[in-house]
Amino acid sequence: MHGEIITVCGIQLDCNGGNESTLKNAEKYIAEAFKYNSDIDLIVLPEQFVKPQCGSSKYNKYNESFFVNWLKSVAKNYKVNVIGGSFARFSCDYVSDNGKNEAEKPTNICYVINRNGEIVGNYEKIHLFDAFNVKESDEFSSGDRLGIFSLDIGKVGVWICYDTRFPEISRALSLRGADLFCVPAAFYKPNSDQWEIILKSSSIMNVTPVIGVNQIGDRPDGKGFFGRSMVIDAKGIIIGGISDKEGYFVTQIDKSYTDTCRQVNPELKNRRIDLYRKWL
Repeated sequence: MHGEIITVCGIQLDCNGGNESTLKNAEKYIAEAFKYNSDIDLIVLPEQFVKPQCGSSKYNKYNESFFVNWLKSVAKNYKVNVIGGSFARFSCDYVSDNGKNEAEKPTNICYVINRNGEIVGNYEKIHLFDAFNVKESDEFSSGDRLGIFSLDIGKVGVWICYDTRFPEISRALSLRGADLFCVPAAFYKPNSDQWEIILKSSSIMNVTPVIGVNQIGDRPDGKGFFGRSMVIDAKGIIIGGISDKEGYFVTQIDKSYTDTCRQVNPELKNRRIDLYRKWL
């Protein structure tokens, strides 16, 4: 364990200006955050904060080498753990000139990097957003494994955006010892009330802090994201975040307070699995 206090930084980005400007802004906010907070332990970025470079046979190489190396350099340069948002990753090496993948659909993948700039692992989004007149499964394949990763701050459970609506994810991560949850997201307008309620529910039902980092900004297709990235403690209380603008926030999570909350309310121990098995 790194200590009783975990200092977390969320980077809330408008990702409509292209990858170059998005990464430039991300770097600016990260540098500014460290200028005023030298002890940051964890950076969390939003879902799909970088976009596919269609029309190039070097798509996969570009994504894997460029974006992942960017995440690794941030982690190594600032000596900070990074939850790398997510991007579209193809498992094959070739995309045709019209941008069509010749082998299969990509997955929506989040890389987790430690302070040494090493890849600890990755998580591929399990629940695809086939709701609210959107059909993510037309463009993506789903993952099939949980995202739980050991860092020097503890065990971190990761899921992506729409996964939040499925409580089985947070429960399974909690049962595997997650000390906190990280949720990169591109949560659409106008559901900001649901975003807050669901994140709070994940915290309360598992007595576990949650860091949710959302995109901000409107899209050319008329859809858009409302931001409101936040940190919620183990009691379901918002303790930090940012509202409806691009930028960053820095907040501290007290692990000893999480332990206290779990002692006062031992929810996992009080479950009635004997009954659940009869009902499910």
